Amino acid sequence: MAPAEKSFYRIIQDTWLTTLGLPVERLSRPEIPDAMPLIVSVKISGAWEGQVYLQCSAPLARLIAAVIFQIEAEKATSEEILDALSELVHIIGGNLKNLLPRPVELSLPMHFDSVIAIKHIPAEQVVCRLALQTGGYPFGVTLWENLPLANTGTLVGTNGTA
Repeated sequence: MAPAEKSFYRIIQDTWLTTLGLPVERLSRPEIPDAMPLIVSVKISGAWEGQVYLQCSAPLARLIAAVIFQIEAEKATSEEILDALSELVHIIGGNLKNLLPRPVELSLPMHFDSVIAIKHIPAEQVVCRLALQTGGYPFGVTLWENLPLANTGTLVGTNGTA
């Protein structure tokens, strides 16, 4: 059984506040803006199967890297940015595990080259899609549950894994 939207939102709020010291609010429009090319995800496997996607803009990603690595945002490298976003999505996934049937495991985080990957998730798979903001920057987090293999397509990450 998938967690409720309210619980998922609370996990994200708590993660942002404890990890970054930044509050999170919902956007007034429920759609996740397209201008957020950075996408990282973590896969959940076991008694419950699914994936968590974190999608944000480059300026927000730089801010996140700056906070996590305690550096100036302009000096954050691409590797530091992806590491910071990967850490956040992994923390979200780890906290989500507590709400899921056991046993479940998390994959290593993956990143995607474009918003195309997340746009091709069939609506019937999406458990929760949240359009959020922090520090004036919009971002999105999507939780989806795997359907039986016969009904799904394959999403391939930049590292060549599905």
